[in-house]
Amino acid sequence: MKKILIVEDEQRKLENIKEFLNKEFPEIEFVDKRSYISATKEIYEHYQDYDIILLDMSMTTYDVSVDESGGVPEPLAGANILDTMFLMDITTKVIVVTMYESFVGKKLSEFDIELKNTYPDNYIGFVFFSYQKTDWQIKLKKYITSLL
Repeated sequence: MKKILIVEDEQRKLENIKEFLNKEFPEIEFVDKRSYISATKEIYEHYQDYDIILLDMSMTTYDVSVDESGGVPEPLAGANILDTMFLMDITTKVIVVTMYESFVGKKLSEFDIELKNTYPDNYIGFVFFSYQKTDWQIKLKKYITSLL
């Protein structure tokens, strides 16, 4: 069975993505991780189980819980995860799903080129997520279909 890891800390966005994926790809198993630390640990320990990783770029350091606030937000946590994957020679394909139009002063289109050049074995592209529009669904479906 095909398996996708979804790395997303924002509950509403995660629910939207999972609802769409379950409808479009009912035969695929989905696992989600909600922070930089939990995603990094999951990838390190189980990367061979996943066909694709859907990766948010900005997320909390730790999983949010009753006793944990999530720590300091990491604006480039997704890039750090890609860097770790590169250093560990993990070649699982990654699609970035983001709601931000820029990162550390770079437009998303510029950041996209940088990620493609830096992580050519992993990075497939980005999907600009929106609650108001559905074009993200078309792009995400196209990426996933091309990889399976």
